[in-house]
Amino acid sequence: MILEVKNLAKYYPLERGIFKTHAGFIKAVDGVSFCLHEGEILGIVGESGCGKSTLAKLLLKLIEPTGGEITFWPPVLRLRLDAGIVFQDPLLSLDPRMRIRDILREPLLAQRKNADGKKVSELLAEVGLDTSILRRFPSQVSGGQRQRVCIARSLATHPKLLILDEALSSLDTITQKHILELLTRLQSRLKLTYIFISHNIAVVKRIASRVIVMLEGKIVEQGSVDAVFSHPQAVYTKKLLEAAR
Repeated sequence: MILEVKNLAKYYPLERGIFKTHAGFIKAVDGVSFCLHEGEILGIVGESGCGKSTLAKLLLKLIEPTGGEITFWPPVLRLRLDAGIVFQDPLLSLDPRMRIRDILREPLLAQRKNADGKKVSELLAEVGLDTSILRRFPSQVSGGQRQRVCIARSLATHPKLLILDEALSSLDTITQKHILELLTRLQSRLKLTYIFISHNIAVVKRIASRVIVMLEGKIVEQGSVDAVFSHPQAVYTKKLLEAAR
């Protein structure tokens, strides 16, 4: 096991009126519990606003939880080195003022690791890009190339866990297919563990072995992809599958 989550919660206070009186909470994540095993690909599905992205930020400690526990195994796992994230929109997650060369060098320099040209070229090759784009800015390459750069950046510290937060949704269908194939190859070759967050059930079916279905901050169903999608138990899961047909 690489990760264990128990009763995780993230509540945001709700205020009303000019005096901002307390009016309850928005429960973005509400009592979520699950385990993640090393080498596994766990899919998390649900509609926009169900808490998927908030959960990702909680796992990486980008935001603090209201309650619950997140335990990485071994407990001494170095979160900033051993876990990474790839966000939905690569154009927003890459600094538009930085050349791609410097974007890839940044995480290496932050960890005081070798950031020479050879290392940067190796990262590019890992995701199927060549060195011709190194001097370009993010706006000067295609959406698919930008997302490959984001993946390369996330691999710079040799993580064990990679969280992919709607990493395909901003791409066209053909590019999605190519990036999905790349992620599958990387997971197998580098022995990575993935948390794959998506609203696209077809994509989750293709890449994940186990799936969590979320609604209004809660897990309504979880299990193997085959079991959950072939014989859904929750009414909400059935509705998602019907909408995806």
